[in-house]
This record gives sequence, structure tokens and C-alpha cells, in this order.
Amino acid sequence: MISDRQADTVPRPRLRHELLTNTVLLVAGGHFLLELFHQYLPVFFPLYRAEFGLTYGQIGMITLVGTTTMSLAQPLFGFFIDRFDARRIAALSVMWVGLIMAVLGFSGNYWVLLIGVALAGFGSAAFHPAGASVVTKANDEGKRGRAVSFFAVGGNIGSAGSPLLLAIGLGLLGLKGTIVLLPVVVLAAIWLVNGLGQESRGAREAHRERQSRAGEGFLLGLVLIAVVAMTRAWFQLSLTTYLPTLLEYRGYSVVYGGQMLFVLSLLIGIGSLFGGILSDRFGRWQVLLSSFAMLGPAYWFFISSGGGVQFIYAGAIGFLLGCTYPTTVVVAQEVWPRGMAMASGLVMGLGWWPGGLGATFTGWVADQMALETALEGLVVAPVLGALLMAVFAVALQRRRRSSMPSMDRSSAV
Repeated sequence: MISDRQADTVPRPRLRHELLTNTVLLVAGGHFLLELFHQYLPVFFPLYRAEFGLTYGQIGMITLVGTTTMSLAQPLFGFFIDRFDARRIAALSVMWVGLIMAVLGFSGNYWVLLIGVALAGFGSAAFHPAGASVVTKANDEGKRGRAVSFFAVGGNIGSAGSPLLLAIGLGLLGLKGTIVLLPVVVLAAIWLVNGLGQESRGAREAHRERQSRAGEGFLLGLVLIAVVAMTRAWFQLSLTTYLPTLLEYRGYSVVYGGQMLFVLSLLIGIGSLFGGILSDRFGRWQVLLSSFAMLGPAYWFFISSGGGVQFIYAGAIGFLLGCTYPTTVVVAQEVWPRGMAMASGLVMGLGWWPGGLGATFTGWVADQMALETALEGLVVAPVLGALLMAVFAVALQRRRRSSMPSMDRSSAV
């Protein structure tokens, strides 16, 4: 990686290439590690529930607390991110999350577990707007979809590996198997702190100046995209939280549940890569509307089937979900250009919070009726997302005709 001082002497084309290669790779790697440390709870819950006698509602409450701290703090971090060192915040937040999640298996009761999950959520809240800010600054506007895709892919691959890695650790050591993360955390901290370095004052000031020259925002569009992100979060968090338990109820092992989550998360990562590329080529809202429209039928076939064919449907669900990730972030940045970090934090953070509420509601329905009934009703979420994207498309076309005729096809507006 080139330093800030060296950057002053490097020709612009070469500098741009170096930043795209090194910075995006490091931030995507940090996102991979963060989610690798953070996303194993679904395979952890069945063991912890059996050990401490938790209800489905209590499991949903853990998810709610984690998503609340992670989500509500993100817009605040996004607001202040231009005033602090985004690179250093990104590196240290990965270490914070990793250390907490590595010792979570030693939680002696429900309340200690709840506090640990909440503290880890703050680390995730710090990383996401910081990482998105670093990636955005390091790339040209015309390649923003691809850059955010690469950033998202790192996190989604980490999410895919997390339940698989911890399923092995938990299988060997029980609840205390979370400690297998500790050596990875130490190596990650050394790599990221040294690799990302510090952001220069001049770079931060230049970014703030570009934001001050940005055009008027599209508030209705930002609100609609945030709500679309909320429906996606409700769907995904409920599915990943209760899927291993459902599979265990149907007679499958914890390892099988981890494998199903691995396929789902891996295809989310692949979909994230293609989603950004497709949105650069065909348009942001077109990709989002198509993805949500196909997600409902794919999920219905998944929940109604059994055996090996479920892996195919899980892959389809993951791919379609993944296509929406980078696209919603870039849409938020483009409809609110004067505060891109804030918009990113809103979609990646606040957009996830109702997912915790939704998971709690799904758990409550499961306690009152049956887990299968609760998960069958989850098909409502992607249908609602498709309807909201149709409203967004109509409002966007009206705004484009009236006030933004000069925006190109690759942008959200």
C-alpha cells in the first residue's frame, strides 16, 4: 500500500489503480473477518437453548438486542465518520467484535450473553459506515456499484464461513468452542491496523468539500429504500435465526444446519458481486425490483420442500438476497449525495433494526403456534419489498422527468 506522502508523487491513473487494489481489498478483508467473528449465533443458539432452557422468544430477544445496538448506532457513526479516521475505526472495530465473540461461549447465564451480544453490535456499527466511507473515497463514481459489491462480498463470505467454522468448534468443545476465534482475531488485528494505516487530514477535507458541492437529495427515495432494507432484514434475520432449529426439529443435525446456512450465505456473497455489476449496467431499482419479485416464490418452494433439493432453493434465495445488498447502499448514496456516509449507515444500520423486531415477532408466533407456521408466513416480507420497489420506481421516474433529467442510466436516479 502506498502512503499518503507517496500518493502526492504518484501519477493519477496509477494512484487510482493502487487505491482500488489495496484499499478495497483490505476493507473487504476486514468485512470478511468481522462477519466471520460475528455471524455464528444461529448454530450457537440450539446448544445454548438446550443448556439454559431458553424459549424461542428469548432467542429472538438476543437477536433484537444485537441488531438494535448494531443498527441504531450506525447512522450516528455515519454522521461523524468524516470527522474522524475512518481507516483506524474500521480496523479497531474488527478487533473489538472478534474479542467479544471469541469468549461469548463462556457466558454463564442469559443476561451475560445478552450484554456480550450488545457490545459486539456496537463494534459492527462502527465498522460498516467506516468501511463504506473508505471504499467510496477510493473509487470513481462510475465504478461505485462494483466497489461496494466487493466490499459486500467480503462480509457475505465471512457470514458463510462463520457458522461452518463455529459448528466445528462447538462440535468439538461445546459452548466454549467459540474460543477457536481468538488466534484469528490476533492475526486480523495486526494485519488491518498495519495495512489500513491512517487517513490523512487532507483526504478527509477533500471528501467533505465534494459532499458540500453535491446536489439536492431525494428524501422520499431514501425513506423507501430504508424501508425496503427493513423488509429484507426481517426476512433474512428470521430465516437465519430459526432455520437451524427448524432443521433440527425435522430430524437433521446441527452440522447439517450449519451446512445449509453456509450455502445460503455463500450464495449471498456471490449475489452481492453480481448485484453491483448488474446495477451498474441495467440500473439500480431494476435489479432490486426483479430480485424481490423472484425471492418470494423461491422461498415458498424452499420452505415447502425437504432433503437435498432445499440446498438448491437456499442457493437461489441467497443469490437474490445478495443482489440487493450493494444496490441498496449505492441507491441510498445516490439519492442522498450530501451525506453518503449517513445514508450508508441508515441503510446498513437502521435498515437492519426492524429485522430484530421481526425475528422476535417470528419467535413469538412460533411459541404461540409452531415454528413451521411462523416461517411459512415469512413469505410476506419479500412480497412487501417488491411492492415498495414498485412505488420507488414510479416516484423516481416522476422525479427524473421533473428535476433530474441529466442523470445517467447507471445511477439510482
